[in-house]
Amino acid sequence: MDPEFIHVDPRTLLRVEQSGQPAVVYRCKLQGVPCGLHVEGTASAVSAHLRGHGIIGPDNISTTCMWGNCSKTLKRGSMTRHILTHLGVKVRCPVCGAVKSRYDTFRAHIKFSEPCHLASAEMVDGPEGRVLVPTAWFATN
Repeated sequence: MDPEFIHVDPRTLLRVEQSGQPAVVYRCKLQGVPCGLHVEGTASAVSAHLRGHGIIGPDNISTTCMWGNCSKTLKRGSMTRHILTHLGVKVRCPVCGAVKSRYDTFRAHIKFSEPCHLASAEMVDGPEGRVLVPTAWFATN
């Protein structure tokens, strides 16, 4: 099978190449002038990507989500978390198997569930994610 070529946020590409570990990336669907990039489905990568689009300012100001056809009004500080729900990224508890749509709800789960108290989150990739592998992987396969 031939590899699919996609445009990836340069920060994500650098991290994947330096770490030697794959990452799951998602096409940016912000309305307006499309950037055509794929961004990693992590809070830090999505937040940096939003800043690159000029979505900045105090966390408590109201803003409108412009991802795909969404037009939900929310606080700027909630935008990254909201976009991750658009990507379909979820968190699974490895102890009981509970799947949460956001990391903050996973933290609440382990806080109030005694058997899961020491659990670490397992990321569940969204359905439109593409696996980005380091170029070194192609040399060995």
